[in-house]
Order: sequence, then C-alpha cells, then structure tokens
Amino acid sequence: MKYLQSLFNRDVFQSVRKTSLIVSGWLCTVGGLVADVLQPVAPFVSYLFFLSVAILVVLSILYAMGKKELLGALILAGISATATGLFALLQTGDEAEERGVVASSIPVVASLQESLGLIEKKLDEIKEDTRTIKESATRIESKSDAMLEALDTLNEGISNSGGIIQNPASPEDHYHNARLHELGGDYSAARRSYLEYFKSDLPRLDPHLRFISFLKVQEGTAGARETYNEVTARKTGPIPTYTRLLLLDTQRRKSALASYASQNPNFAPATYHLSLEYSQARLGSQTLSDKREELAHLKAFQVADANGGLLRYFIDQELVQEWRADATARRTAIESQMTSNALENPVSLSWMANNSGWNGNIQIAESALDIKWNVKGESSPQSVGISGFTDPNTGSPTPKSFFSLPKNQRDSVIEIRYTDASENERGPYEFAFTAQKESDDGNRRILEATSTSWLSFRDYDGSVLLYFTHLLSYRGALSKIEYGLNQESPDQNFDFPPWDKPGIAMLDGSFPMFLTVPENTTFATVRLTYKNGETSQVMRFDRN
Repeated sequence: MKYLQSLFNRDVFQSVRKTSLIVSGWLCTVGGLVADVLQPVAPFVSYLFFLSVAILVVLSILYAMGKKELLGALILAGISATATGLFALLQTGDEAEERGVVASSIPVVASLQESLGLIEKKLDEIKEDTRTIKESATRIESKSDAMLEALDTLNEGISNSGGIIQNPASPEDHYHNARLHELGGDYSAARRSYLEYFKSDLPRLDPHLRFISFLKVQEGTAGARETYNEVTARKTGPIPTYTRLLLLDTQRRKSALASYASQNPNFAPATYHLSLEYSQARLGSQTLSDKREELAHLKAFQVADANGGLLRYFIDQELVQEWRADATARRTAIESQMTSNALENPVSLSWMANNSGWNGNIQIAESALDIKWNVKGESSPQSVGISGFTDPNTGSPTPKSFFSLPKNQRDSVIEIRYTDASENERGPYEFAFTAQKESDDGNRRILEATSTSWLSFRDYDGSVLLYFTHLLSYRGALSKIEYGLNQESPDQNFDFPPWDKPGIAMLDGSFPMFLTVPENTTFATVRLTYKNGETSQVMRFDRN
C-alpha cells in the first residue's frame, strides 16, 4: 500500500507530469502507430506490448525496492504497455490483422504500405511459408463446392502442388497463383501475379480473358480497357491484339471480330466470341437474323476447333471444355427450334378466294414491326396496316397479317417484306400466284378443316335424303366423290359437274345435290379424291 501511495503521490506525479508523462505519451502513441503501419512486415505491436509489460514488471519491482529515480521510466513503460495493448486489441478481423488498424481504416495509409517496395518484398517473403496453409485451410475450405471444384480443376491443369506455388518460375506458375488468389478473394495478390504473367509473351488466350474479366469487376469496363491497354502497351503479338478487340464498344467489337475471323478462319476464339454477340444471353431477345448469325458462327467455331484452332491457345483446358459444351448446347437449341426451314424461309403465304377476289394470309416465324407486299414488276411495296393489337414481344402495334387481290388478278409473283424487332427490313420473299391452283388448294384446305360436314341426312315427306351440298360447294378441288350406304367402305360414285374456275363453285339447281336413300339406311360413308390424285380418309355419318 505504501508503494502504491508513493507511486501515485500527488507531488511526485506533478513533478513528472510535464516531462515524462507528456514525452512518453507522445513517444508511445507514435511508436504504436508506426508499429501498426508495419504490421504487414511483422506483428510489431504484439512484440512491443509484451516487451512493455515485461519492462513494466521489472521497473515496478525496482521502484518498490527504493529506486525512486526510475519513476519516469516506469511511467513510460506503463504508457507504452497501455498504448500497444490498445492497438493489439483493435487488430481484429482479417484485414486489420494483416494490414493494421490504421491501414484498414485509412486508404491513404494502405496505399503507402503498397508503395513501399521493402515492405511488399518482406511481406511476400514472410507469407510464402504460411500462404499454402491459410489458402487451403482457412479460405478454400470456407468456399462453396463449386469454387473447390474450380480450384481443383485449375490445379490439375497447371500444377500438382495443390495450392499457391511458393517459388513461381514460369508464366504458367504465375497464372496458377493469380487464379488461386482471385478465387480466394486476395485481389491485390492476384493482380501482382497477373502482372508477373504478362511479363512473358506466352501465346495463350485464357490468362488475358481472365485478366480483363478480373479488371471489369474491379474497375468497370472503361477502367479495364485503360488498364489492360497500359499493361500490354508494348505487346504486338496476336493474342494481346485480339484481346483488345473484346474491350471495344458493341458495334465496333462486332465489326472488328468479324474482320478478324475472316482473316483468321482457323482461330476458333474469334468465331466463338462472334457467336456470343448474337446469342440470346447477350441480346435478351433474338430475331431470326440473329439466330442465323449465331448458328453460322457456332458451326464455324466447331470446324476451327476440329482443325486444332482452339486448344493450343489455352492453358486452362477446363475453359476449353466449357466453350465446347456451350457451343454444342446453343447450336442444338437453335436447330431444335427451327425444325422446318424457318431460318431460311421465315415467311409463308396462303390464299383464300371470296366473292370479291382473293385474301392473301401472311405467316411470319418471328415478331414483325411492319409487313409490306406488292405484285412484282407491277406495284410498289405497300404496308398491310396495323391490326389494333399490341405484340407482347416488341411492345409495338401488331401489323395485319393479310391483304387483298382483285377477282380478276392474273397469274403473277407476289413479294413480301417485313421489318423485324431490330428494325431491319427482311426480304423480299417471292411467292408465285396462280389463281386456279390457289383456288383448288384453298378449297381443299376448307374441306379438310370441315370434314364433319361433308354429308348430312334429312327425313323429308316420308323419304330419307342424303345431302352432298357442302362437298359440291368446294368441288373445284375434287375429281371424285365415293359414298357407301351401310358400308364401312364406299362402293358407289356420286356424279357431279366439274368446276374449273377460281373460288366457291356455283350451286344453281342444274344438277342434283342430294340422293334419296333406302329407309333402312342407318349410316353413310364417303371418300374424296382430289385433283392431284390424293385421297382423303373415309368419313362416317350416322343418320341419327
């Protein structure tokens, strides 16, 4: 108790307050700050704390033994232990533990640490022995299964070390480390490893692709373009030259890639990246023209790959397999969507005759903003007009899908054009118009669509009548009508005058349109023979 009273005696304390207390306080604070900034080199704060505590204990014992002249040193040791202990207590969390409290809170100090080459060199030397354990046990184990799989694949393709290569001796080693640092979240170390890789001129594409993706995340597209161009400014090889094209804006990139692919048809990456420019993932909504372009480039990519124009440009073979699988999946999807010839012939035209002329019905395999038609050599293209509905795919009014020709329209060629969702005009697509053929085909389509109306029974004035009226109206498509009474297979012919004019046939009463059949008739069957010789299925009609 006497020792404590003497230690904190007001007179004694006042005697040293302006000297030892002030000086030691500033010295300990500055020393703690310096030690904290030097944290990347070694845990100096912890060293100073334990040293200060040890000195404080020794000095306290000597002071209690009567060494009163050690009071200033004792106060200095106490303040030092307090200050360094406070810094050590605040160094919690990965970043504070690695860089120090001040650097983790003040970016300027962090930049100062990175700019000091001695510290960076020392940091690399100290971390080399602990990096593998920390990456494998602390970081890698905390990642998802997908990241573990990615790391394993990368290790298998590049190195069998299973972690950070401690003494990278080749460009591949630096790339290996860059990928592991990146996947582990150590972006500063990843950037350094990438930069070490780019000191070489190894003609491999995937490190360049990974680096620009890394830069886009860190700096955005504009920043990535600037940094990559700066890093590769003195490199004129084919790989840096090609990679710079990928950082251009969309329109310039498409044009540049197309030109590059044309000049280097065996360089598979160019056709692969071109296919992506027209893909649904890139565009969101594809036109048929986009699908045609994507499919053409996918086919070219697979041909170039088969000729050896892909694998030799890559270190990471897993990325090669991803590209191949993606190309196959997208090609299969496009080809399965286009089971007909819709990619090359997206427009179809059918005709329907009416009393005033012809209706041309247009079908297009994709959304259209406008549709135009004209008689080739006789008229200019004119729009079919707007239907009054909105197309949910484009958000624009849906154009009408039909137009009219006069009844006396001579045989000719009809041209159809349309504007797709990207506002590009497609066509013209040509369709031959032959009035008699179109009439016959139209009558046949109607008959096939109304097969349940071919025959009908009627009990009238004590007789049973079997009507052929519906068939006779569209007889322009027919060469024969066969029927049967209580027979599953027709065995009789129904005679009718031919109709060789366009449109619906006339029913003027000059020939019978029905038959009087036996009263015991319970059902009738009928089979049609069309003008081209094809026959219909047998249709059955029950009386009741």
